[in-house]
Amino acid sequence: MTEATENEPFDIRGLLRTLRQYAWLVLASVVVVGGSVTLWTMRQPPVYEAIGVVEYDPNPVRPLGGEVEDVADPIGSFWSSREYFETQNRIIASRSIAEQVVERLGLNNDPSFFGVAPEGFEPRTVTEAAQMVVARLTVEPVADTRLIELHVRDGDPERAQLLVNTVAATYIEKLMQDRMGSTVAALDWLSEQLDSLREELNASELALHQFKEDHSVLSLSMEDRQNLVAAEIGAFNQALTDARQQRIVLNARAARLRGADTSDPLTASAPALDRNEAVTSLRHDLRELLAERGRLSVRYGVNHPAMQSIGEQIRALTEQLRQEIELVVASATADLREATMIESGIRAALDEANASGLELNLREIEYQRLNRARENTSKLYDVVLERTTETDLTRMMRTTHVRVLDEALPGAKVSPNVPLNAVVGVLAGLFLGLLLVFALRFLDRRLKSPADVEELGISVLGILPTIGKKIPRAKKGKTLPPDGRDLVSHTHPMSAAAECCRSIRTNLVFMSPDSPIRSFVVTSPTPQEGKTTVACNLAISLAQSGKSVLLIDTDLRRPRIHKSFDVTMKEGVTTALVGRSSLAEATVDSGIAGLKILPCGPVPPNPSELLHGEGFTRLLSQALSQYDRVILDSPPLGAVTDAAVLAPQVDGVILVIKAERTTRDGLRYALRQLKDVSAKVLGAVVNDVDLERKPYGHDGYYQYYQYNSYSEANEAARTAAAREAAE
Repeated sequence: MTEATENEPFDIRGLLRTLRQYAWLVLASVVVVGGSVTLWTMRQPPVYEAIGVVEYDPNPVRPLGGEVEDVADPIGSFWSSREYFETQNRIIASRSIAEQVVERLGLNNDPSFFGVAPEGFEPRTVTEAAQMVVARLTVEPVADTRLIELHVRDGDPERAQLLVNTVAATYIEKLMQDRMGSTVAALDWLSEQLDSLREELNASELALHQFKEDHSVLSLSMEDRQNLVAAEIGAFNQALTDARQQRIVLNARAARLRGADTSDPLTASAPALDRNEAVTSLRHDLRELLAERGRLSVRYGVNHPAMQSIGEQIRALTEQLRQEIELVVASATADLREATMIESGIRAALDEANASGLELNLREIEYQRLNRARENTSKLYDVVLERTTETDLTRMMRTTHVRVLDEALPGAKVSPNVPLNAVVGVLAGLFLGLLLVFALRFLDRRLKSPADVEELGISVLGILPTIGKKIPRAKKGKTLPPDGRDLVSHTHPMSAAAECCRSIRTNLVFMSPDSPIRSFVVTSPTPQEGKTTVACNLAISLAQSGKSVLLIDTDLRRPRIHKSFDVTMKEGVTTALVGRSSLAEATVDSGIAGLKILPCGPVPPNPSELLHGEGFTRLLSQALSQYDRVILDSPPLGAVTDAAVLAPQVDGVILVIKAERTTRDGLRYALRQLKDVSAKVLGAVVNDVDLERKPYGHDGYYQYYQYNSYSEANEAARTAAAREAAE
């Protein structure tokens, strides 16, 4: 057996089986819904539809040329045009257009427009009539074109035509009015701006003139004045550089002269002294006198008049030379002082020129500001003047971006469409019927057939038909009482129920022929599903096949086997487990060859502990050593844990599923419990199956119903033959 999956698979065969079962519901839904829709359609009044075509033209005729732009022109780029077209479609279908149409045609006073009789008709408001026009009007763009179709549906074909044409005419007239209003408003605004700009231009020109007059810039432009100041500053910079160089040279010469040793005029060294002709001449004369005195000193003494005379000359010439050197030093100092004064004067003139340049820059900034303001105002004035002139011209043009391409013709009948609505009704009925079938299929969680059980991954060993409806009591022809269902395989061996039990027995035998299944538990997901009936009849069938069978009632909470076989339960499983009796002493005869019964015994307070102990394991081992087959009837898995305790101790578990009662969730829960204890699930027995129902017949189980009739007929024939022979 495959394990049950957690997610229920989608079963096509089960769905088709459900469709066959509820085909009458689908057919009834198709007939009711389709017929109702058809009758309703036939009773509807006729509706006529008129269609007109309007064209959007982004490039209408421009008498003034393409360069003259219309201020009320809404057409821009491709995307903005699309937005504009969509907006216009909404405007056509707007309530304001509809109200103008109502006022033009007087529809609020027309009783036929509202579909009422003239007698007692009271005029409606324009808004009410406009809402009806909007409801009947449809604006549909034609794909990949600039064409728009206007659809109006009405009970009168001529009125539908009139409504389409009036809506188109009203919309175009509104566009013209809006365009003219926008143009006039733009013209008024442009005129106000033109007057304001004219005043600003005059004021800026006067301010520029006053600035030139205040700063004497009438003859030369600011640029020329800047050039003059720049040239002057450049000249002063060059003169200052030359004066600084001259001062440096004179300073160096004066410093050299001041540093010369004037105590000996002949040895005082300085380039300025060497270049001075007077100093050079005096030094030459002094050297000659010194040379002469040297020659005379050889001949004469110091006191000689010649020596004294030449000495006086030398002293006089030396003093004259010293004075000349001092004059050279004084002259150099005077030149340095003059050069310093010249440098200072040039620097002052340069600073003054720089100050004048900075002041001129400030004037230039102010001048440029005033001139820029004048130029900007002049440009704006020219633009507004040109735009005002163009707008005044476009105001007189009566062009628009919309025109009527095709006027509407009298409306054609479009409703009611009886064939189409009938087909739609049939399809709707079919859909509703299928929806109901799907709801019955997926919302009903009950297991109805063996196929439903197999969908959950558990194999079906067989079915057990409904017992007690048509099974006659032996030799009396009465209905079998409830307790007699547990023994139907013995009391009615030729019945369909007995045959089903034998089929289950056969499936168990051939499930594992090499290692026969000798012990198994019979349980169910929930109470009242017939597990005891299946266990008793399965035990009877195994006994009828020649096997020694022990049927143990392990339902220690609500035992029933002793009632089915009408035996005492003074001793049983509980007394054997507590040691009050042996297995042989607790076992009773069922009255059926090969079948022994081990009843429950006195009901204990702790069933689960007794079944989970070593005593039950020993009891089960003794039973298997004495009998060929041991069958345990246990409580339901969903109620208590007894079956989960017993399952691992036997060869397998048989689950009893009651048709039309056990749910898919209940079976999943039972399988999960058995899987948690590592129990082997042999399969399921579907109990209380109504073999007369068609779904089971389609699943291949209708043969049991046929076999039941055949077996009962044979049994009746044998009974009649025996009666005739006795007579």
